[in-house]
Amino acid sequence: MKDRVFSGVDVEAALAGAAASLGLPQAELRYVVLETGVAGGRGLKPTPARIAVLIQDPAASAPPRGGREQPPSTPAPTGDPGEVPALVRDVVRAVAETGGIAVECEIDDGESALLVHLVGEGSAFFHGEDGKGAPLRALEHLLQRMYGEVLRPRALRVQCEGYRERRDQALTEDAQRLAGEVRADGQARELEPMSSYDRRIVHLALQDAPDVTTYSVGEGAERRVRIALADAGHADTP
Repeated sequence: MKDRVFSGVDVEAALAGAAASLGLPQAELRYVVLETGVAGGRGLKPTPARIAVLIQDPAASAPPRGGREQPPSTPAPTGDPGEVPALVRDVVRAVAETGGIAVECEIDDGESALLVHLVGEGSAFFHGEDGKGAPLRALEHLLQRMYGEVLRPRALRVQCEGYRERRDQALTEDAQRLAGEVRADGQARELEPMSSYDRRIVHLALQDAPDVTTYSVGEGAERRVRIALADAGHADTP
């Protein structure tokens, strides 16, 4: 099995480019999302999506004499939750080998969730270049699509050593940078939608700044933090 890496403004664009380059229908591609990409805007730097397309070696795919063609060994969904930890390890191993990443996983098979802990020298790859964890979220999304239904009602979560600390630092730096831009031109800035925990980090980063205020806007998954010049008309909400 070989692999090639393709990029695009988003995953769909990367897939379209891969299909055109390889001369294959997009539906026939077997791939792993390495980075989902970030569109950018409002002071955020855009980053491309990256996928690794698995390419079967023609010699390896040829059926043996007198026998049938062997199916690929990609881990498939199973009806037995007890098999999921081993299958998750296989997926993480395949992603690591495809990307040349020195990482392994430790699994905590608990009553409420299956927690996948990524450890090793290459674990920083999953933090993403901006520290916001796009590769980590992409891997979690992949595993949830493959095994989430089997584990239900338990959750499946992927964690990475050092990620939380780097994520908090990146959010703090983004908040301080955008606050500087607000001070410079008086125009409010918004960060991307994020969890309540991440929004709290942004609020805390600027809570002692006398000239700017932070407050949350939007609903549900689109809830985000807005940074504006301080005035009496804004409430600091989580």
